[in-house]
Amino acid sequence: MSSTVDALTKILEDLNSSGRVKASIIATDEGFVIASAVRRGVDEKVAAAMGSFVHNAADRAREELTLGAIRDITIRCENGILVCKSTQLQDGKYVILAALVPRNTRFFLRGINNALREIKVALRELDV
Repeated sequence: MSSTVDALTKILEDLNSSGRVKASIIATDEGFVIASAVRRGVDEKVAAAMGSFVHNAADRAREELTLGAIRDITIRCENGILVCKSTQLQDGKYVILAALVPRNTRFFLRGINNALREIKVALRELDV
């Protein structure tokens, strides 16, 4: 399992090194950290919990309003952007990728989407 966490952490570090993301976390849908790559000053546990909360709230709204599958959740704030994307595991639970993006950053979704694809492959190889 340690090598899996190392592989997931490497994916997040590569995402962050693009310069478009300052912190990234992979969390369970309950808000527990699986892997993270964060800078000093970012509490990974809080970010994971908030990413999970945002995803679950959006999922309830999506279901009630019959909006179809969630593509991403983007919260744009004065000091930055929170992007949450998820992928469903074989057991029906979700893994959430939460990324903190500096304000005024453009073209960040491509890197986040690529990272999520790599995360899916890594988790599929483990039969998670």
